Amino acid sequence: MKRSCPTIQELLAFDAVAAHGSLTRAASALCLSVSGVSKQLAGLESFVGRPLFVKCGRGVQMTATGREYWLKVAPSLRALETASFEAQAAGSGTGILALASVPTFLTKWLIPRLADFRQIHPGVTFSFSQHLEVTDQHPTHIDAAIRYGASIWPGVSSDYIAGREFVCVCAAHRVDTTRPWRAADLFTQTLLHHVQAPGAWQRWATQHGIDEMQTMGGPRFAQYSAVIQAVLSGLGIGLVPKLLVEEELGNGRAVALGQVVEMDLGHYLCFLPERLERPVFAAFRSWVLSQGAGKVSGQHKTIHTSRGS
Repeated sequence: MKRSCPTIQELLAFDAVAAHGSLTRAASALCLSVSGVSKQLAGLESFVGRPLFVKCGRGVQMTATGREYWLKVAPSLRALETASFEAQAAGSGTGILALASVPTFLTKWLIPRLADFRQIHPGVTFSFSQHLEVTDQHPTHIDAAIRYGASIWPGVSSDYIAGREFVCVCAAHRVDTTRPWRAADLFTQTLLHHVQAPGAWQRWATQHGIDEMQTMGGPRFAQYSAVIQAVLSGLGIGLVPKLLVEEELGNGRAVALGQVVEMDLGHYLCFLPERLERPVFAAFRSWVLSQGAGKVSGQHKTIHTSRGS
């Protein structure tokens, strides 16, 4: 019976040569002879019916067909490697934990805490993939996605981690310390918005007793890291989840204006229910939820405002 796909040896040789651009380096990486790698490539090219490489100086270069083929098969080879590693590590407390996360939460909140998790579970390796957009379906190849929103994502379980508390922040060098800051002073500033929190400023205004209709204008940003940087650069004042700006408030680069406001938004751990059967993921879920429930200890300056004008 004629086979319908190449052998794994041929694909591994092809992948190594594509990655290294050299039969010699590929052979070294695979612990094979150069002639052995060349034989596998010849077999693959015969199977495909097209040349996949051409000689280029002392190395080789992929043809257009070769590059297109590699872009399609390489992810599957990585998935096979990961699956094999996880099977070997099953039940041993080790393994690869595949996560996607919204960027600012990942860099400002999660990564600074991961050393604590690694101390408890030193055998776990993290693999972070591109974060999911609002309309993206949950992919099956990841253990969980940390998403930002109102907790409703079809087809997955979701646990609230943190991020419902919002604070209005201003660059410290932009605050007039010669007089008390009032909530109505908001309207003398440029308001910076996050596209996924369109009603946040209106809720802040309502809680502080000022006209919410005047909070509609201002630049929109897709990431809170951009909002925070715009605040620090003096472009305006931002309304952001408090947990994402603790560092700037703690070191005095930013000042909180008014009271903390709780929103119907937050950061959620989203996953397919069957992932809880993986001990590595179950351990991470328990840890990250406990981290979210913990209280942030740092002190920072807050300028309280009077209601109205």
